Amino acid sequence: MEDNRPAPSTPDEIIRERKRRIFSVKTLVFLALSLFLVWFLLRKIDYRRTFETFLLARIDLVLYSCVAYTFANIFKTLRYSLLLKSLGLGFFDHFTVSSYQNFFNQILPARTGELTFVYYLKKFSSAPLSTGLHILLLTRIFDFIVVSAFFVGSLLLYYGRQTSGNLLMAGILFFIFSVVMLFNLKWVVILCAKVFSVTVRTLRIGSAGIVKRIESKIDPIVEEFSRFETMRHIPGLALSSLLVWTALYLFSYLTLRAFGVDIGLLLSVAGSTGGVLANVLPVNSFGSFGTLEAGWTAGFVLVGVSAQDAITTGFGYHIINFIVSAILALLCLAGQKVRKK
Repeated sequence: MEDNRPAPSTPDEIIRERKRRIFSVKTLVFLALSLFLVWFLLRKIDYRRTFETFLLARIDLVLYSCVAYTFANIFKTLRYSLLLKSLGLGFFDHFTVSSYQNFFNQILPARTGELTFVYYLKKFSSAPLSTGLHILLLTRIFDFIVVSAFFVGSLLLYYGRQTSGNLLMAGILFFIFSVVMLFNLKWVVILCAKVFSVTVRTLRIGSAGIVKRIESKIDPIVEEFSRFETMRHIPGLALSSLLVWTALYLFSYLTLRAFGVDIGLLLSVAGSTGGVLANVLPVNSFGSFGTLEAGWTAGFVLVGVSAQDAITTGFGYHIINFIVSAILALLCLAGQKVRKK
């Protein structure tokens, strides 16, 4: 049957649309992939050693890692408040939106948790969908720039002339690609719109409801990207993003040390990039378990950590990440209810 539902325009319609996309065949495929990865990784570890690692974890370093994660969220809030100053939202409202986004990214599949940012931004400020989508994409691209810079820098500082040429080239190319994307977002959106239009005409599916909904959003999104002055926001975006990722890499490092892995900060930065990239790709299932651990394990095995330690700390990192993001989201929920009363 043809889907003739109108394009979502209210927060409630947006959340219903998100739910519809979550429970799809693609989601089931990603769930199967995650279950396979969890099964595969668990077969590679010694359960007794893993249990002892968790049992002997340093509580003080675990708490410090939680503080680092909280500061990362504060710096994300600062970044959003700088980019969305015209909306007039208070810092706590921005912090709530960021905390909800982080939490739902932990539990929803295929990065659909990112839509939580658009949903709550519209709910708190009545901002157009195009604004939320634009800021979301802009910050993600700048995240890629900062992550690739940290990755290349950590490799060069630690290995020097012995740095792997392939890893170094991959990091540099990723950095260049991200910078090009940042300053050409408008043209990327226009190109995607033209490709979509040609595809629709070729397949003759212009009457489909979902196609009409997408077409209704193209012009507002192009206009949003066209009028945004990227260069004017670069200093604030760069500084806040550096603070975000400094806190997140410190979170990774403290987590590794808490579980007894004796590793330097530079190697920690290089290794945790695998987990970062795995978490960014839209192939994770509910809770991101499996995919994040696989990326984390691959990254740290490449820098010399044993598979046992890499897998164990991957699960430990993920658990701490999930718990802290849930606590922050619950505190924000409680704070918002108190403010309403």
